[in-house]
Amino acid sequence: MSINVFLSHSRIDKPFVRRLSPDSVASPWVKLEVDVVLKREAFDNQTKILPILYRHCKGPEALSERIYADFTEESRYKEEFERLVRSMGAVFNSRVFESTPGSTLSNAIDGAIKLNLRLLSKPFHRPFQYIGMTVPTAAKEVGQAPNPAGNIVIDNDDCHMLLEVEGNFISYVQVDLKQTAPLYMDQEFDSEPILGALSINPAELDFVRKQSHFHTYYDHAKKLQIIVSCAEDGGPLSVGIGSKYYGM
Repeated sequence: MSINVFLSHSRIDKPFVRRLSPDSVASPWVKLEVDVVLKREAFDNQTKILPILYRHCKGPEALSERIYADFTEESRYKEEFERLVRSMGAVFNSRVFESTPGSTLSNAIDGAIKLNLRLLSKPFHRPFQYIGMTVPTAAKEVGQAPNPAGNIVIDNDDCHMLLEVEGNFISYVQVDLKQTAPLYMDQEFDSEPILGALSINPAELDFVRKQSHFHTYYDHAKKLQIIVSCAEDGGPLSVGIGSKYYGM
């Protein structure tokens, strides 16, 4: 059994995961390792030791009061994994348990190429990077000054991109991929190639809602909502990125 831990915005900067089995608890090296981490934990509130019960055994006395994630039974794997991740103060994303080999950045890019969408370069490359940037920094990054309304608009033959400003920061990004037009609101579409054209990895997203004219994803690591949509008949597909409606 392998145990892979996926974290997003954990409040614990230095999690220490210790796998417990009869062999490990009998090891002098493991006992020393646990003692060192416990001392570090006492003086650093960003360090936490997280015991995992891998095989039935009596754990170290120093860890007797800790909550153990119990991975001794295969049927409890998902439940215990979720408990472990939540104990780290992290967001649990159930998608890590799904078998979705097609949802990779490489396959999304391949899908974009099949739709005759080229891989977009700067400033359209990974546009979520602009969220939270100050206006001067974003203007410098994209090479475009704010318009009279204070927003930044970039337009070329491939895309129309809006960086919407709130205060002095970019709060929302929308990219219209012109080459996908004309599309219609009752027409089914595959959103992963659209993400691939922007170098956004669908495997890092949680696909939470699908309707004929829009697909909604959450990026739990960055706490963003990402919507791929056709806003109007005859229009292109758009990718909207923001934090305001994340989790809703």
